[in-house]
Amino acid sequence: MTVRTWRCNICGDGYVGEGRPTHCPFCGAPDKYIVEAEKYKAPVVGKLSEVSANNIMEAIKLEVGNSQFYFCAAKNSKDIELQARFKALGKVEAEHASLLSKIIGAQPPVIDRNAGKCRPDDKALVQESHDREKRAIGHYRKFLGEAAEMRVKQVFAALVEIETTHIELADKSI
Repeated sequence: MTVRTWRCNICGDGYVGEGRPTHCPFCGAPDKYIVEAEKYKAPVVGKLSEVSANNIMEAIKLEVGNSQFYFCAAKNSKDIELQARFKALGKVEAEHASLLSKIIGAQPPVIDRNAGKCRPDDKALVQESHDREKRAIGHYRKFLGEAAEMRVKQVFAALVEIETTHIELADKSI
């Protein structure tokens, strides 16, 4: 067994394992963004345009809200598999808020795992999850188109891909 170290070009977190993971275990980025640790180069953002800074602030709020929703959904779901999926999605959304905060040079937000509001109905939870992810995808496509900075474009492109997979992750026949 040969253990190697990998780094995600989106969130920068490291992963140790026998092979490259199919998705970053922290932010959910697809494997195309994961490189061997020795090939990783920390991204340089530089000065942000006012539009990008505002879009990132809006994205942080969106990710915090989605994270809180998923933690609430994990507690309120009656289905053990959905509970696990929702909890994992809550962690990934919190990682997105942290990543976006790094780009603007801010402290990562504290995610209150008890602040989210949701209904204790699995069908409603899955539907709200889909609605939230579709809304995020729409915002991130718009933000991607408005970004002038390469790093901001890279992150929003990755977030569109990641949030698209969240729809599948939250999907479960109830």
